[in-house]
Amino acid sequence: MRLNRRQFHALAGAAALTPWAAAQAQSASLDALHAAARKEGELTWYTVPQTSEIAEKMGRTFTARYPGVKVNVVRTTAQVAFQRLNQDLRAGTPNCDVFTSTDLAHYVDLKGRNLLLKFTPAAVALQHKRVQNMDPDGYFHASSCFMMGLIYNTAKVKGAAIPSSWNDLADPKWAGLAAMAHPAYSGAAGAWCIEMRKLYGDGVFKKFAANKAHVGRSTIDAVTTVISGECSVSAGPMSLAALQASKGNPIATLVPKEGPVLILSPTAIMAGSKRPNAAKLFLEWQLGSDDTARIAYEEFGVSLRVGAKSAPGVPGLTDAGTLLAPTPPQMVVQIPKVIELWKDAFGV
Repeated sequence: MRLNRRQFHALAGAAALTPWAAAQAQSASLDALHAAARKEGELTWYTVPQTSEIAEKMGRTFTARYPGVKVNVVRTTAQVAFQRLNQDLRAGTPNCDVFTSTDLAHYVDLKGRNLLLKFTPAAVALQHKRVQNMDPDGYFHASSCFMMGLIYNTAKVKGAAIPSSWNDLADPKWAGLAAMAHPAYSGAAGAWCIEMRKLYGDGVFKKFAANKAHVGRSTIDAVTTVISGECSVSAGPMSLAALQASKGNPIATLVPKEGPVLILSPTAIMAGSKRPNAAKLFLEWQLGSDDTARIAYEEFGVSLRVGAKSAPGVPGLTDAGTLLAPTPPQMVVQIPKVIELWKDAFGV
């Protein structure tokens, strides 16, 4: 079953309505989209911001909600995912239908090469205004977010020793005990590096390197490293740290006095997708469903939906104060520069 013109425009146009009206229009149109998606049977989702476990959980939950549409989950770091995507495209084997990353520059690049499908889900109208209109042209949309804050091992760091500023990561008392992710591999680390450079200048990376910071590929790795005690403090995803703390692990998180770094993860549908209806259905579900709001709460994530609650210890978009967040143009221009500065400082 294909969507007729009336159904398609009802779905896309709902994004301009009030949240309640958008929800009604979305519900009426998703049945037809599901029927079309069932004929395609599956979709492949390249994703970065979630852990592998959460990404697989999301895939299973989507299929339970929309039977007959399987999600093939491929989870890697941002730069690895983008490299794989480009390899697919060069080989003429467009495996990816839906692309979710933490590096805004990837979407600007893909859009500039006409590799993204223009599609505005009705679910956008249900999102917090802070994350709407990531791309005014409608080629990619904010689908999840988390905040980078300070995290520390509670068994090793106590009282006055607990860091309160991003600059504390350069304090000699943490020599060899601070963890950081490499911006050449992690989109979230790239965004964080941009904001550190804004705050402290080009020399900040040399300060971190002189302090013998432990370098990993992913911000997710930083949480594991702190829990293990290999490192005591880090810049890391507050949501994941809070989740691990809820399981009894020796980790805590706090908002630096300068503010947390907001990491927005866009999602786009590839223009060459052979399963466009399944991809559109998944994007509608990802951006505005009760399922994703529930999973965000259960996994200590930050929901993008208006009025959604965050788990204890996780600041939401409504109650967060100052947020440090690079814009898409800043990501495009400054990511190569911070990677260069990083490599020059750390030698890796």
